[in-house]
Amino acid sequence: MENLIVISSRVINRMKNMSVEERKVILDTFFCDEILGVERSMELTPLQELVYMMFRNNVMNESRRYSNETSQALVS
Repeated sequence: MENLIVISSRVINRMKNMSVEERKVILDTFFCDEILGVERSMELTPLQELVYMMFRNNVMNESRRYSNETSQALVS
C-alpha cells in the first residue's frame, strides 16, 4: 500500500455501532487486504463481507478526498 489511508471520524462513529468482535473482523480483513496485501486470516460471512465492503468503500473514498484536498492546497 503506497497511498495514504484516512479513517475519518464519520467511519469511526459508524463502527461504534458494531460489536467489538465485528470491528476486529472488519479491521483485520482491511489490514490484510489493503495494507499487507496478504491472504485474509479468516473467511467472512456474507453479511460481514457486505459490511466490510461498505467500510472499505468509505475509507477509500475518504482517503481519495483527503488526498485531493491536500494536493490542491499544495498547488494553491
